[in-house]
Amino acid sequence: MLFVLGVLAAVALVFFIVRWQGQHHPRPMPYWLEGLFLDNPLRRWMFGSRFVLDLAEVAEGERVGEVGSGIGYVSAAIAERVGAGGSVQALDQSARAVRATDRRLLAYKAAHGVARGDATALPWPSGSLDAVVMVAMLGEIPAERRVLALSEVQRVLRPGGRLVVVEYWPDPHFLSQEVLARYLTAARFRVEASRQRFGQYGFRARPHGHGCREGGSGPGLGGSGSLTVYDRVRQLDHADRLTVGC
Repeated sequence: MLFVLGVLAAVALVFFIVRWQGQHHPRPMPYWLEGLFLDNPLRRWMFGSRFVLDLAEVAEGERVGEVGSGIGYVSAAIAERVGAGGSVQALDQSARAVRATDRRLLAYKAAHGVARGDATALPWPSGSLDAVVMVAMLGEIPAERRVLALSEVQRVLRPGGRLVVVEYWPDPHFLSQEVLARYLTAARFRVEASRQRFGQYGFRARPHGHGCREGGSGPGLGGSGSLTVYDRVRQLDHADRLTVGC
């Protein structure tokens, strides 16, 4: 009995340390850990890609991007859904993840492109995508850059395009619904739908402005006339009520 309690205590301690590290020093999940966590039967059963695709309303023939594609699990499901008349664009910081995603996508008829890059400087043309998905990755971006990353998504979406952000618990970088809603508001997205089930939730949102760029101006938070992205996020983290203008 004492041995079991000791194991449980050790697991709880490791989880606390990993969670603390993920919240205070966010960074992308290592490739080897991502493969272990994402590409296994239990994960596919509990956190299947259909949850993401249905919330995003991905349809045949659409152009869809994934920011933070990892090993390509979700991107492959998107490629299957959009078919030969559609396209998938994937982005990740890891060269190994980019190669893995590219290999997966070769098995599908959809056109595709996979790039290595940063979420705050997407390589895709403005207005080129019908939808963008971000699965358990926004929390991996440092807090002061999250609004900028969301603004980049807004740039690459066509008019009326949609963004879907999905979060899983107990991912170390998990963002609560309240926190995610504030980031989306700060980036001038309007949440139009949400779904949740055990251990995960997601928001579908559409732009209602031109995005928040560095040095943007407007009413801002607390009546400020001009706020940088970093200023907005600093106030975002301490604001109980949030109104943002760019």
